[in-house]
Amino acid sequence: MSNKNKRNFNIYSKKFYKGKNKTLKRSLAVFLTSFLSVILVLAITLLATAHIWLSQINREPFDPDNIEIPESAKDVYDGQDVVNIALYGIDSRYVDEPSRSDAIMILTFDRKHKKIKMTSIARDTYVDILGRGKDKITHAYIFGGPELALNSLNSAFNLNITDYVTANFWALADIIDYVGGVSIDVSSAEMNDINANYIPYMNSMGIECEYIKEAGTQNLTGGQAVAYCRVRHVGGDVMRGERQREVLMAIYEKLKDLSPLKYPQLINLILSECSTSLTNNEILSLGTWAVTNMGSLQFETLGMPTSDLDKGGQMINGIWYYIYDLDEAAKVIENFILENEQQTDTADQ
Repeated sequence: MSNKNKRNFNIYSKKFYKGKNKTLKRSLAVFLTSFLSVILVLAITLLATAHIWLSQINREPFDPDNIEIPESAKDVYDGQDVVNIALYGIDSRYVDEPSRSDAIMILTFDRKHKKIKMTSIARDTYVDILGRGKDKITHAYIFGGPELALNSLNSAFNLNITDYVTANFWALADIIDYVGGVSIDVSSAEMNDINANYIPYMNSMGIECEYIKEAGTQNLTGGQAVAYCRVRHVGGDVMRGERQREVLMAIYEKLKDLSPLKYPQLINLILSECSTSLTNNEILSLGTWAVTNMGSLQFETLGMPTSDLDKGGQMINGIWYYIYDLDEAAKVIENFILENEQQTDTADQ
């Protein structure tokens, strides 16, 4: 090839590859723009769907300015990377019916240690219900709804809780049935109490519930599991709280193996039966953290009173109350939530 032809070839080659580079860059830009557009559309769609789901939640009148937090609780919990939320299980057919809080729990999102913690409070605990005097803590909810219930809980146990979630037991039955039941070890005494006192009641309320035929580890239906949660004649109020935590833990185990295709209906079931003070953004934030850390999250539970604090209760004016040292109880809860060095033994709770 002559030098002239080589020169012309090089010129044409540069023009050709320069054109190819421009085309490649344009194609890459179009691809990236399209990809980002799809991601943006998906994100907006998911966010919109989430807000549609969250719009199903019932929100009762609730004024956060009415929630009182003890100064000592602020000193303890402010600046700690934990979120405490009160959970109330009420004994009514719908969440907006006046009712006592049949189950009282503190749900803790411990982001520092990547843990979710549940602390159950015995419903018969003798506390000062603000403006009502001394009474069982379960009565605070029916006297003044979640605001009075939160104030009484914070005051009694030196807590900083400003938000709550309330659900009825009937919703819990539907959720358990949807995930395929829960595996629970039922003792003979528990089985007898369930069959005699709770299964007939469940059926009378329209929740189909078969009698438990034998003791031992078995898969309970939603109705049977709710009946198990409500047993009070075996082990008293503290054991009742332990059963409730056990069922919640069993639900979590089932959720880990649940098909993602079943998530939408599950979310519908949960959200449509709840009442809460949490905003949509707060729920999304906590939910995102939990899902992101699902593989490494640990669950821990505590029952109050602990065996060290349990003094057996006391009869006052013919009514039985759980009376124990609330200051000591507050310290045990603080140690459990914040994982302070000196922990009170909670293994049997």
